[in-house]
Amino acid sequence: MRFVRLLFIFLIPLVSLGQNDLTVCDSLMIKRQFDAAAVCLEKLHSENPVGPAYQKLIEAYLILADTGKVFKLARKQSKVYGQAKPAYYVDYWHFSLTLGRRGPDFSVLENLTRSNPFSVRASAQQLEKYNYIEEAIELYKIAEAAQPNVRTAFERGQLHAELGQYEAQYEAYLLAAQQNRGYLNSIKVRIANNLSDDPKDIHNTAVKKVLYHSVKKSSDPLVEQLLLFVLRQEGSFDRAFSFMQSRFDGNASIQPFLQVLREAREANADDVAEEIGNFLLTQKTALSQQRGTNSVLLELGKCYEKTKNHAAIFELSEDYPIGTCDACFEWELYRASFLFEHIATIEDSLQQLMSYESTLAQLRERYPRKFQRGLTHLSQGEANLRFGYFDDALMEFARAETLLEDSDEGDVARLNKAMCAFYGGDIPWAKTQLEVLLQSTSKSIANDALENALMISANSVEDTLMEGLDLIRVPMLLEAQGKTTEAVANYKALKNVLIVHELYDDVCLKLGKLYVESAQWQAAFAEFSLVQQAAGEGMWKEDAIFYMAKCRFELKQTEAASALEDYLLNYPAGLYFDQARTMYRTLAL
Repeated sequence: MRFVRLLFIFLIPLVSLGQNDLTVCDSLMIKRQFDAAAVCLEKLHSENPVGPAYQKLIEAYLILADTGKVFKLARKQSKVYGQAKPAYYVDYWHFSLTLGRRGPDFSVLENLTRSNPFSVRASAQQLEKYNYIEEAIELYKIAEAAQPNVRTAFERGQLHAELGQYEAQYEAYLLAAQQNRGYLNSIKVRIANNLSDDPKDIHNTAVKKVLYHSVKKSSDPLVEQLLLFVLRQEGSFDRAFSFMQSRFDGNASIQPFLQVLREAREANADDVAEEIGNFLLTQKTALSQQRGTNSVLLELGKCYEKTKNHAAIFELSEDYPIGTCDACFEWELYRASFLFEHIATIEDSLQQLMSYESTLAQLRERYPRKFQRGLTHLSQGEANLRFGYFDDALMEFARAETLLEDSDEGDVARLNKAMCAFYGGDIPWAKTQLEVLLQSTSKSIANDALENALMISANSVEDTLMEGLDLIRVPMLLEAQGKTTEAVANYKALKNVLIVHELYDDVCLKLGKLYVESAQWQAAFAEFSLVQQAAGEGMWKEDAIFYMAKCRFELKQTEAASALEDYLLNYPAGLYFDQARTMYRTLAL
């Protein structure tokens, strides 16, 4: 049976030959007549000596352990067809070495490659098949020296990688990208897979050494692009900024700066992000010509908000008020929303709300596009909801929904409209709207908002459950209005009221997340433990497991690693997988 299986594996590829004799070969396979099968292949080879039957015949002789025929066939093939196809000389050279027979010297292959450089791929692939990696690299180098247009640097780089010659690998990749831009994306993927978060890792060091050396030799935009890519991938945003700054002449594109700024902010390199943003604001001419002021101000504002540097945002708002620059809608809307949220107080809420509405009306006049007007109505609805004007908020969300249509922001408007009805006490209507929305909603809606929608739609409108929803909407509204202290107090009071209710795990989850926002990790862990106990196999189980692991991580507990491992293994496509992986990799450093 072992021989039958070997023959079966060997004969299957013969179907691709397209010969009438294949039916004969198939019958011979069934009869297990190996010798006859070899005869069949010999016939096919004689009809087409340079076709695929040659390699199959070699394999057949090897299966039959007929080394004499293997060597004779390889020698004959190389002498008759080797000048045109040097790959045949690889077989002859290989079998002469392995069988201890007299055969050609490797210099024959080298000379054939020099005379016919474009044949090198077939020869190198055959050498690689027999595990002659260094010899294959040598042939590639000979071919590239004889004919630069042969463009085999990419294949050579992969062979260098097999031998652990990383500097040579990246030198070859760089040459391949310079010769053919089509390789660039594949090279970036390979580099990204090899890099680690440690700038001193062997791959990080090798690729940077190659790229820095190339930059010193000559100014090549492709090399600079790859160097920036490497620095960003390993998280060296300060070095990336320094390099870009040294090359910036005032007229170059600011997009690379913006890209590094965003990535630095997302990677918590806030100091570097702020430095990049402030540098760009000094480049008045470039910002004006490239219409980049809006993007820079918006990114810098988000960075300041993340670090809670509100004073810097107020200063930025004074320096760049409404009307300062053209096409700055996103910044002006962000600025107006931030000032409203951080200046408005209970005492002057109506006055501040009217002022905010006036500002949004100005934006609608300055930016008449439907989508932009829709965003202003969405912001105005959120402001009305914050101060409890449910009817006005509902109208604004309806206007936003009409203007934003089927966009992601339109889904947010529809969700807010339904939640506004929920906060106002119309729970059955809100529940109906949310059930429809959840079937077609986009992935851009925040997890917290979707959790609210799921909680409401998952509970029926029976009297006892309606009472629970009516109770929980009060702290949920306080949370939506930014009144965190009052929301926490209400959630804590509800725990005792709803202790045997289906919404008990929802209350604990929301309370735990509020503790997370204020970095009260012990209190948060206690709440998520209750969620895990109460939810069982329910829809909040994943959230409970992740947040418990996060709390352990922030508390620097020894159990953090195993808790994160449990989450990563149990939820490979989970909502929090990327966050959990980042924390787990941080522990491994």
